[in-house]
Parts: sequence; structure tokens; C-alpha cells
Amino acid sequence: MNLTYDRQIKEWIQENKEEIIKEWIGICKTPAIKSEVAENAPFGKECAKALRECTDLFKNHGFDTEICEKSGYSLVSFGQGEKTIGIFTHSDVVPVGEDWLYTKPFEPIVKDGALIGRGVEDNKSGIMASLCAMEFFRKYNIPIKSRIQLFIGSNEETGMEDIMAFAKERPNPDISLIPDAEFPCSTGEKGICQFYATSCEKLEEIVDFCGGEAFNIVLDKATATLKLTEPLLTEVTENAKLNNDISVKAEDGKIFILAKGIAKHASTPEGSVNAAHIIAEFLSNITALGENDRKIMKDAAHILSCPFGTSMGIDFCDDLFGRLTFVNGIVKIDGGKLKLSFDMRYSSVLDAEKLIDRTEDAFKKLGWSICVEDNKPGFSIDEGSRIPGLFEEIYKEVTGFEKKSFKLGGGTYARNIKNAFSVGTFTDTKERKTPILKMPPGHGGAHQCDEMIDIESFFAAVRVIIHYLVAMDEEINKI
Repeated sequence: MNLTYDRQIKEWIQENKEEIIKEWIGICKTPAIKSEVAENAPFGKECAKALRECTDLFKNHGFDTEICEKSGYSLVSFGQGEKTIGIFTHSDVVPVGEDWLYTKPFEPIVKDGALIGRGVEDNKSGIMASLCAMEFFRKYNIPIKSRIQLFIGSNEETGMEDIMAFAKERPNPDISLIPDAEFPCSTGEKGICQFYATSCEKLEEIVDFCGGEAFNIVLDKATATLKLTEPLLTEVTENAKLNNDISVKAEDGKIFILAKGIAKHASTPEGSVNAAHIIAEFLSNITALGENDRKIMKDAAHILSCPFGTSMGIDFCDDLFGRLTFVNGIVKIDGGKLKLSFDMRYSSVLDAEKLIDRTEDAFKKLGWSICVEDNKPGFSIDEGSRIPGLFEEIYKEVTGFEKKSFKLGGGTYARNIKNAFSVGTFTDTKERKTPILKMPPGHGGAHQCDEMIDIESFFAAVRVIIHYLVAMDEEINKI
């Protein structure tokens, strides 16, 4: 780590911190959630608007920018070198949820040293960290030999069509950084298979069962609607008194059952509570409900009982990638049949087709069918790369903590470009003295209500990222 650079980084942060936070808040106000295709807006008007706003931020700072509207991404350039360092970020966000405690999702605020709002961490923090780095290099005339090319996408959360278009239209950078994960860096990612599972039989007394908007968020709120009969209402009401996660009301000849769980990102479901599982298990024990519907609810409760696939016999764990994850994010009724979405993340050592066959067989045993929507294979970085070791050393010098590179359960742009390393946008340091804002379960995470990022931790990450970029520049320009 260059100590002179580190001193200058701290000086720059101190001088520009307030303005950065102000601009950060500004680009988090647009609800950039995927919607209907429109002219020059392949992922919806709000995603296109957010992309323009983020790009204009760099343009207003005097950087060269280019918006590729039809493909849904923009590019920002700095420097003139022959080699290229890519930085890949995204301006789109996941759906917001309904249980925000501190502010409205697109009215970001600063509270107790934390910035709160949808997208403040995932991934506007990556965009702002990139701005900090480029401004620092320019102000202090840091002798970077490479050209830095920032990519801002608008479809990372719902398909990554933006980065796939980039890969077809533009050459890959020589090396890339994706500030959308954790430190010190990721050296590979799990495969991601997204599919729907559908019951064989139709429901009869359950006329609706709905919840969720995205594959990659554990379902935290669901509602079941039943035909009202007095025996059913009596039993449901009495049993609900024993379950704090269930509420019941009767209206217009129907019974409505609402369940609240705890959302988590699909890559890290530990500590999550699936609302669809709560309802399915609850209804499977209602004797006044017909046998057909109870059987389907019993099957659903069994399927949803473990976010690691254990109940279905498809669980797997290895030293490289850890446990396979098996997360439900959407529940609905389609043609009278119960339909559940799944986001399954698996080690790159597994054969993807064989895993899908095993999964299909497991559902067939219950009389259910599956339909695969998407399946992206995982990857691992070349073990001979020097970059992970360099990043580990820099991270330790900046933060005081010793950590090793890792394999990532989440899916980032890194899986679509060569020689790419995913890193974090916030980190603790040993020198820190102030506490970090604590939130209740189900709040504060990247895909949760009250998404937050600690501001001091963000600027510590900016230090790390700038040193990473210097090290990457030196590595790819060695003679």
C-alpha cells in the first residue's frame, strides 16, 4: 500500500464527504425497478431514468460518458492507457417491500451515521465509490497507466441482459472490479438456477395464495384466500391465536390469512423466515379444510421447510462454495394450481444438468412439475492469479483485519466478463470507535426493508478500492 496515496485519500474524503453523501442521496430517489419495455427503455422508464441520472452525475463532474440506451447501460471513461481496468456497477434495484420503519424507500435519509433507502447499498454505493476513485485519481494526478472504464447497468437484478449486451458489443477490459459483494474479494460464484414448481392437482377451497415479486428475495409476506364456511373460519381463527406470525380476517364471503416472515437475499438465507411456508404449514393442519387442499399445503410446507434443499434431498456442500441454497421468493395460483418460484445456487463443481434432473425427480415424487426459467453456470478464477493475494494484503493494511478471498453465493456481473473480481463497498476497521446502527431482524440488508449502509464503513471501503485499482494497474502493466 502506498502510504502517500493513503494520506491523500483520507484528505480527499474529508474535503468531499458531505458533497458525496448529498449526490448519493440524489441518485437514490428514482424507483428503478424493472417494468414494461418502452422506447429507449428496455427495462422500463424508471430504470432508464435512473441510468441517465447516474451517468449525468459523472458527466457533470467532467468525465467522458456514453449512454447505450437500447442495451440499457452507460460507460464512463478516465485516462488514456492501452490497457483497460473495468469497474462494473448497476443503477437498478429490487422491489421495496411494505414494512419500512425509518423512511419511505425512495426518500433516503441519514440516521445515526447510516444512509437508509432502497438501493443505497445495492448498488448506488458501488457507483459512488467509483466516482470517489476517479475524482481522487484526477485531483492528485495519480500516474495510472491504464484507462479506467466504468460500466453502469440497469438490469443486474432481473436478468443481466445489459452486461450480456456489453459483452457482445464491446471488448472485455483486461481486468475488472465489481463493487457489489464483500471484501477482500470473490474468486468465483455459484451457479444460479431459477425455476417454478407447480402442483399437479388444482386447489379447491383455497382460491388465492400470493406473495413476492422477485426470485432472489426470501418471501417475507404472503396472503391466502379461502372460501368462507363457519367450521373453517372457526378453526382457522382459533389456530391463528397460537401463531404470532399469522393474522386472519373474514370479509365478503372469504377468509384472508396473512403471514409475515423475514426477508433475506437468496444467496444468504440464514436467519430468514419464509411467509409461504408459514401459511402452508398452518393450513396443512386445518382439519376443516378439504383433503385435496390439505395435501397440497402439506407438500408445499415440506418443500419450503429448508432453504438449503435438505427436505428435497438435493442438499450439497463443499469447501469451495459452501452449502447449496434453495430459496422461494414468489407464490401464486396459476390455472388453479399452486406455483412456487425457486432460486437455487450451487457449487461450480456440480454438473448443472444432473442437478436439474435430480431436482425434477424430487418434485415428481410429490406429483409436482418444474419449469426452468434460467440457469447460469458458476465459475472460478484461475488459481494462478496474483490479484487475490494482493487484495488480501491491501485489505489487511487498510483495515487491520486479516481475511481470505472467497467464493460468492450471490450473482454479480463478474460471471459475464473475464478476469473479474467482486469486492465490497463497506468494511469495518480496527481503528473505528463509533457503533454501527443496528436494525431489527428483516431490516437493513441489501434486499430487505430499510436497506442501509454505514457511511464511515463506506469511506473505509473507498480507501481499499482505490488501493486495489492502483495494484491492478501495476499488475497488468508490468513489463
